[in-house]
Amino acid sequence: MATDDFAEARERELVAEAELWDVSTIAPATHDDIPIVDVSAWRASGDPAELDALGDQVRVIGEEVGFHFLTGHGIDASVIADAFAAAKAFLTLPDDAKLPIRMDTPDTVVPGAGYLPVGERKLPRRAKGNLNEAIIFKRDVGLSLADAAWPDPALVPDFRRAIEVYAAEIERVALELVPVYARALQLPADFFAGAMRDPFWRLRMTRYHPVGDVPADEFGIAPHVDTTFFTLLAQDTEGLTIRSERRGEWVAAPVVADALVVNTGELLKQWSNDRFVSVKHFVPPHQGPADRYSIPFFFNANADWPMRVLPTCTDEAHPPRYPAVSYRQSQAAAQGE
Repeated sequence: MATDDFAEARERELVAEAELWDVSTIAPATHDDIPIVDVSAWRASGDPAELDALGDQVRVIGEEVGFHFLTGHGIDASVIADAFAAAKAFLTLPDDAKLPIRMDTPDTVVPGAGYLPVGERKLPRRAKGNLNEAIIFKRDVGLSLADAAWPDPALVPDFRRAIEVYAAEIERVALELVPVYARALQLPADFFAGAMRDPFWRLRMTRYHPVGDVPADEFGIAPHVDTTFFTLLAQDTEGLTIRSERRGEWVAAPVVADALVVNTGELLKQWSNDRFVSVKHFVPPHQGPADRYSIPFFFNANADWPMRVLPTCTDEAHPPRYPAVSYRQSQAAAQGE
């Protein structure tokens, strides 16, 4: 199958799958549903034994759970607070102040980035619009935050500084996690170094407005799986709902102080030949009383890096299930690239 056909076929499969998921019952999450991974000791010591222990922990999570909380990541609480304040400052502006940098218009500076109004039917692509609004920033080969369309600084004076500082810190955390995932997959710690030398990522600042009664097929963000190597999420209020495959039911993720939520995406699922799971999740319509904000960071390898099934994830009994394709070939269709 040609890679473009593969990308579109996979996206159609994901969309059709999502429409069949029964999301009517949600249970509280337990520790086993979303374990906690603390990287502070390894970050402090750099001890290979600590890295291997983290790899062992993440291997079980990657194969059986797909989500975990990350603590000890080293992002100062003030950096996260400033990012949330910046998101609120921009996303509560009047529409006429936000629409000039709307995503994917003829005047768009960076394709796939910019402002998304409430009700957009993309990211994820679904039949009904998502009940949230967002601003998205993007990094790619030859593309940095300096190229972004920024809002008028007279309206949000500290916005750009806060976003640039947070983006630098969350990218640092992602790159520090990559060796953990290499060891989790029983590969050398530096195995992914070349693939991550110029990573592709999106940073999304999302606002969920309180809503009243809405139809059952309306969502804050529709059921989906992420098209990433992994995703790092900062959230200020509960709302994230994930599928516990162990329990066979949907569970509501709590907010853990100073923790990020990490989940495996489709890119790593394919790279690992389905050894690591990519878990379904969504956000229900937000019931308030105040707005909910979240800041997901969608992290990928270089968008043109050919992802051949990993050597530790294939043998005679487990032949490669996926062609050797890049992110741009395998996942970009889902993101409107």
